[in-house]
Amino acid sequence: MDHFSPVWSVVAFLFIVLVAQSVIASRRPQNFPPGPPVLAVVGNLHQLPRRKTFLKHHEWTKKYGSMIGLKLGPANVVILNSYKHVKELFDKKGSIYSSRPDNYIGGDLICPNDVHILLAQHGPGWRVLRKAVQALLNVSAVDALFPIQNAEATQTLCQLLDDPDGYYDHIRRYSTAVILASVFGQRGAEFDSPKVQALYHAQDRFTAILEPGAAPPVDAFPFLKLIPEFLAPWKKEAREIRQEQRALYFELMRETKERINDQKITGCFMERLLRDQERLGLDDEHMAYLGGILMEAGSDTTASTLLSFILALTKHPEVLEKAQSEVDSICGSDRSPTYADIENLKYLKCCMDETLRWRPVAPGGIPHTLTEDDHYAGYFLPKGTILFANAWAIHNDENEYESPEKFIPERFCDNKFGCRPGKVDTLEDHRRITYGFGAGRRVCPGQRLAENSLMLNMAKLVWLFNILPGSGGGGDLSVETGYTDGFLIAPKKFPVQFIPRSDAHVETIREELQQCQALFSRYEG
Repeated sequence: MDHFSPVWSVVAFLFIVLVAQSVIASRRPQNFPPGPPVLAVVGNLHQLPRRKTFLKHHEWTKKYGSMIGLKLGPANVVILNSYKHVKELFDKKGSIYSSRPDNYIGGDLICPNDVHILLAQHGPGWRVLRKAVQALLNVSAVDALFPIQNAEATQTLCQLLDDPDGYYDHIRRYSTAVILASVFGQRGAEFDSPKVQALYHAQDRFTAILEPGAAPPVDAFPFLKLIPEFLAPWKKEAREIRQEQRALYFELMRETKERINDQKITGCFMERLLRDQERLGLDDEHMAYLGGILMEAGSDTTASTLLSFILALTKHPEVLEKAQSEVDSICGSDRSPTYADIENLKYLKCCMDETLRWRPVAPGGIPHTLTEDDHYAGYFLPKGTILFANAWAIHNDENEYESPEKFIPERFCDNKFGCRPGKVDTLEDHRRITYGFGAGRRVCPGQRLAENSLMLNMAKLVWLFNILPGSGGGGDLSVETGYTDGFLIAPKKFPVQFIPRSDAHVETIREELQQCQALFSRYEG
């Protein structure tokens, strides 16, 4: 036993040192933003719920203010619950507030080597990916996608006519089908289409495991990485997600290459990426993931907002009536709304902005990391601080919005930001209409594409249908109980009725679907 005592003494000493370091590291830095009291080692980890942490962050605003400092183990975390802080830090100081924190599960196990632009650290690799995405999503390229958006929206309306009970899947199919066609030149004609199913299955698992609290705090306590997989189910889940994602994205890229070789050109984004691959300096791994990420970004987000809009209409018939009156004044029953009508649908634009405010798809925000020490509003923010722009809290700020918990499109009729009188800022001063698309240099480059889809589908929906509550009075509006978990949220399926407004409307939309068949044929086979 004496032979081993020196070894055990060293082990004990190292353990004490490790604990002492963890205790010190979990202390709040001097002049750090206020927040709840910390415990040694864990900081505030024990106070965070496993699901929908953005609600807790919003709740803490009442006690600690709009800028909350937390300790997640040794990590310094700041929650920004006011647009003013986001404007001053992310928008005005983007050069030092645009990186991402270490993410062992997302960035090492699932998407290593900075292949995922959402998770990539700020640096040369991220800039190459960002430049490629921005080139693909410039205004002219995005607006050129309107024909396929219109065609898929028209098919969705006909699916709702034929199978209204399947509305949830029809809406989800639409958003994925548009992205599948525009990125990879393929059709997703049904929700049961293999590619549509594969994307949603991979995406649902990916967003679930990345939600704060869904897995152990590996980044705060790196020793957790050493746990073998048979004792760490989250490791097994991450490995399976990587295999599933990678296989799907590479298959889609391979099929695009085959169609190019067969001279079946659709003009999709991946064709352009492959043409410019050498100039961009991207390997096949980054190319495949770039295409896949465009699909991820455009599928769940658009569908979730459309479903929230439908849910809101079941509770607000007066909004539906006003939107229908506006659309009818332009289109009548002889044709459904098109892209050319969007700029004239002022009230519907208010409905879209209010839906994005009322139910942001990524309510908790995506983390940014500070790359050098900074001082702001009397606080000290150390290098490496992780910051979240809490869109939920920003959009529900009672100082900025009248009755923010309510769905009131008219708030955007009074001013473009939907805020209280006297609170109007200017776009030149970096205030944003919505914070659901992020802010600063990490703002979503696909915002215009998403808003085009939202406006078109909202216009067509109210043109064709009276949208009424289903059995039991309709769905649950509560984000806490009526919405899914994950860092991207969506309404859970709710009872709703889609009642055609007239036989003339039905006949018109079916005729328009027939006219779309030639366009669909470009993406089939």
